[in-house]
Amino acid sequence: MHDLAVVGAGPVGSYLASLCAGRMDTIVLEEHDGAGGKACSGLVSPRFIEMIPKKVKGAVIDHEVKGAKITFMGTTLEFRKNDTAAYVVNRGLMDRMLAEHASDCGADVRFGEKVMRADQTQEKVRLWTPKHDFESSFAAGCDGAGSAVSRMIGGNAPEVLNGLIIHQKKDDFSDTVEMWFDKSLVKDGFFWKIPRGSTTEYGCIGYRLSFPILEKFFSLEHSDASERSAAPVPIGIKKTHENRAILVGDAASQTKPWSGGGLAYGFLAAKEASEIIANAVRNGDASKLSLYEAAWKRIMLKDISAGLMLREIYRDLDLSAITSFMDRAESLKKESERIDFDFPFSSALGRL
Repeated sequence: MHDLAVVGAGPVGSYLASLCAGRMDTIVLEEHDGAGGKACSGLVSPRFIEMIPKKVKGAVIDHEVKGAKITFMGTTLEFRKNDTAAYVVNRGLMDRMLAEHASDCGADVRFGEKVMRADQTQEKVRLWTPKHDFESSFAAGCDGAGSAVSRMIGGNAPEVLNGLIIHQKKDDFSDTVEMWFDKSLVKDGFFWKIPRGSTTEYGCIGYRLSFPILEKFFSLEHSDASERSAAPVPIGIKKTHENRAILVGDAASQTKPWSGGGLAYGFLAAKEASEIIANAVRNGDASKLSLYEAAWKRIMLKDISAGLMLREIYRDLDLSAITSFMDRAESLKKESERIDFDFPFSSALGRL
């Protein structure tokens, strides 16, 4: 029996496994034949880049950006920093390298093991795949919006949005991300364009979206030179612990309600989880896992809650209210340096 079973070899699962492997018997179960492949813009903060291993950091950064143009119903604001505001990473390569790093740290990474069902008793957790049955003292669900571990503990995401991405083989070395909010097209989401250096990314997030909507907004022609990907994006606050199991990353809805991004939050939660799990294993005490929920909420609950409130407000805003909001947001441009990419409501944006 293993000490810890990590379900999912995405970046959060692999990162958690790498933090735990040196201290306990850790196995990682991944449904696909390899890591990588999830739709993700790969736009990450400097904070996130500092958390990944140096060898991974040096290989996966495709581009850097210093600012953003945000357009609400035709009115545009631009925010800029003197230094790098965000990095654009090669998500597929990063996922593969993080899984390799977890293996190098001592984790037993198993591909092609889709966890179909999970169950737990007072003594252990059991996980069933089409190939094998696994037992562990503890389990961490890092298996995304459709998490099998989440089903076991009854932690459903309040909202699940659609995230769509098109990558075109068209150079874009500009240093500005662009975002458009248009309620006539997407009531509770937005469109974006990210310069990736040798490629350009177009994307959207919201309910009931399709690639024709994305293509029409950006006047894109369907081409063999483009790559399309889609993924569910969980939004909200949910139950993340029960008995011997916890949820981390997208499985825990640890995402930013204003953008859907979850890499930085997932890694911060994984760091907290690794210490709590290690303590539980060391003491043979499953009750120690109850500390996890308070630990990750202490870091990000304030900004997630503020983001959820902003989403509700935006759904009800009319054009005059949006104009007033943009007028007030204009005053924040001079404070761009003080707005935190991961925690905007705990930084300068909170005063808006």
